[in-house]
Amino acid sequence: MAETVFGRRALLGTAVAAGALAAGATTAACGGAPTARTDYARSMDRSVELAREMLQVSPDGKDLKLAYLRTLIDTGLPKTTAPKRVLVIGGGPAGLTAATLLADAGHDVTVLEANASRTGGRVKTFRGVFTDPALYAEAGAMRLPSAHPMVLALADKLGLRRRQFHNADVTPEARSAAVTPVAYRSFTGEEWTNGPAAEFRPPGAAGRTLINTNGRIVSRAEYAGNPAAVHAGFGVDLSTTARAALDQALHEVAVPDDWPIDRKIDSWAKVFNAYEDYSTHRYLMEHGWSLSHLGAVGTLENLTSRLHYGVISAMVDHALIRPDASYWELEGGTATLTDALTRNLGPAVRQGKRMTRIEQNDRGVKVWTTAETGSEITDGAPADPIESFEGDYAVLAIPLTAARFCTFDPPLSYPTRRAITELHQDAATKVLLEFKTRFWEQGPAGFRGGGCVSDCPNRFIYFPSHVPESDGGVVLSSYTWSDDAMRWDSLTDSERVHFALAGVRRIFGPRVDAEFTGVGLSQSWQRARYALGEAVIPTPGQLHEHHAATRTIEGRIHLAGDHTSLKPAWIEGALESAVRTALEVHNR
Repeated sequence: MAETVFGRRALLGTAVAAGALAAGATTAACGGAPTARTDYARSMDRSVELAREMLQVSPDGKDLKLAYLRTLIDTGLPKTTAPKRVLVIGGGPAGLTAATLLADAGHDVTVLEANASRTGGRVKTFRGVFTDPALYAEAGAMRLPSAHPMVLALADKLGLRRRQFHNADVTPEARSAAVTPVAYRSFTGEEWTNGPAAEFRPPGAAGRTLINTNGRIVSRAEYAGNPAAVHAGFGVDLSTTARAALDQALHEVAVPDDWPIDRKIDSWAKVFNAYEDYSTHRYLMEHGWSLSHLGAVGTLENLTSRLHYGVISAMVDHALIRPDASYWELEGGTATLTDALTRNLGPAVRQGKRMTRIEQNDRGVKVWTTAETGSEITDGAPADPIESFEGDYAVLAIPLTAARFCTFDPPLSYPTRRAITELHQDAATKVLLEFKTRFWEQGPAGFRGGGCVSDCPNRFIYFPSHVPESDGGVVLSSYTWSDDAMRWDSLTDSERVHFALAGVRRIFGPRVDAEFTGVGLSQSWQRARYALGEAVIPTPGQLHEHHAATRTIEGRIHLAGDHTSLKPAWIEGALESAVRTALEVHNR
């Protein structure tokens, strides 16, 4: 018998609605709100800091996003009259962008990148490895939301070509929307754009990708027309789609976009303070969800493996990237962005230099590096030569997990050491398969782009939005996070390909075996020797306790990376940190 889902507040009534929070209420209409702890780590002061960071508002009320856009795209840093020697550790988007800004301002910059084969960090594009040499696929970042103006504008500034990423599938003959200029409207009323206004007209979603759960396969259009039929397989009576149910639950604490900025800061601070210790599981259960409800929505929205993480991250993502957001991709792969930054820096980028130790005193910093045997994807170990580099300041733009294996002399502050040691770094794994033809585009039910969802180990399967001048295509045949990903991580590369193909076969039938070219690749970010994980996703309590320490200035060392922002796992967060640290160093 299906289990009925009651209203969000009907059972426990512990939610604190955004309106009540904004009004300063301490209890919800139907029950007591979570009690804020009195220690500083849980104080409203810290919550206000987080709210300001989320909304990119400086302590004096200025729009940091607008200022960062102007610095990154329009003006750069002012030319220096006192050049500094700056060591940037890490050649990902944050390190490369900070180095570019500082070098363009006249500073003497050296980028030390551990990976001898490429730069980019978790921006990685597989090229030249498929039977069709024109094909490529993303091992890391693959889509750029319209809500992220810095990365879109930087791509435009570098002369890269954007095109629409179809997060939802379209018909094979549909034409992608024309590329529109990047536009940002500040809460101050000011507008920033890199071109004349143009209307964005994306093609409508086809709804032909498939949902495979509980032995039943339906199209997304069929699911949207009768979601209860799919949900019945989970034992839950739910008549709205999983996405609509999740949006509604998170919307209960959302703050309206049209509120004055001071009111938005106050409201978000109260949300952060109230729910910092909540996991997503706890939040939804206390909003009246049943376990069956969690199972259905978790499976269909790729939420199950992250239910134990802090709900604040889900709230922030939901607020900053709306469900109807559009997405872009870069022709030639996302790595064209970091490749362009690397080329522009030229010999300032030193690859194969893995930092093992950094010293600082009142005169400067000194960094020791080693080379390494093996490649990025093979076994290796530190090797000679051991080299040292000296500078006036350092920008540390490597993952916290990588910093854990470095020696700092003198030691970093205790809060920063705790953040490096304790902040949760999530896992993410992709398995990519090449097919001779794009069979999914064929026939009356054909589609392009978008993704299928399954309750088999593959979980999510994404299809390419554009494959010019090729008959075939590369399918992201399994995309998993957290515990789902770690199960794939335990397999060998060949086993990952085998089981990923089996999951595709369950949805599309045995024809996939004849279509498979035999080329399959996988990327485990948890087992990547320079990344040591996909991104920081805080567990309950960690955001208030550790986030501030990730961006603390440690003497002559400045900390950068997407983990220092409230947009972890997004290039936009890395770029925000790059401009922040470049300004910090430049203004010393």
